[in-house]
Amino acid sequence: MSPSMLRPLSGALPELSFEQFMAEGINAACLSRETQTLFVATRSGRMCRLSPEGERLREASGFAGVRLLQAADNGAAGIAVCDDRELRCFDNQLELWWEARVTGRVTAVAAAPYASHFAFATDGSRIHVVTSERKEVTTIECRRPIEHLHFLAERPAIIAASEYGELSCYSMTGELEWTDGMVGNSGMTAVAEAGNRLIIAAFNHGVQVRDLSGEQLGMFAIDGIPGAVACSSLRERVVVQTLEGRLFCLSFSGAVLWVAQLLEPDLNGMFVSAVGNELTLTWESGAICQYLLN
Repeated sequence: MSPSMLRPLSGALPELSFEQFMAEGINAACLSRETQTLFVATRSGRMCRLSPEGERLREASGFAGVRLLQAADNGAAGIAVCDDRELRCFDNQLELWWEARVTGRVTAVAAAPYASHFAFATDGSRIHVVTSERKEVTTIECRRPIEHLHFLAERPAIIAASEYGELSCYSMTGELEWTDGMVGNSGMTAVAEAGNRLIIAAFNHGVQVRDLSGEQLGMFAIDGIPGAVACSSLRERVVVQTLEGRLFCLSFSGAVLWVAQLLEPDLNGMFVSAVGNELTLTWESGAICQYLLN
């Protein structure tokens, strides 16, 4: 593997903190923000938990076909979507809490910050919220299929983004708190909750900034079409991946700190630490790189 998977285009690239390689390839990955541990699902059906330094702390089999993966911020548990309909909830030792097969294709999944609840959306335009013991709390009927789900930390609510650009907020009991129709599809939705911000990669409509009530506050200006975004919980760093294969690192004031070209096109995971000092990237090929952000 190359010492760095990024080629600088503008500004000084951050220092490479560690690199790992999963020879069998990576299906999905997620970061537990409080513990800074990385969960990685490989193509061979293994789940791995990595330390903040990149060491393999735990491995387990029985996770074949993972397509979506999310972990609680405290690292106590996570949930994986295997193939289209299988849900597998596991603890930080990668032992199963429960598994279930659902009706319809799962389109999005989320874990509450302290692993008390999980949510998943299906192509039937429904969001299901369950407890860590798999007890159903509510089922939310949506107007459109949901592509992205996020639990808020400061209050019991869920942010949902649909495939046609509708952004909504629901209470834990299913009441609609607010909704707003964005123009066009949205990419990955990142929540910078400590700064009262939603950061949205809105493809041709740029990187939008909204408050937690859905009000648009402005946009980040970048050269390219944003397809994914990650940000710190504190208002420190925003990293945007464009469809042209570039990464932009910005401050929350909108200043572009550096720009890089991805040397491998199959990036499938991009995570900024809670305080904004680290950027972790994963690729389908099996590469994992962590960078120290200034």
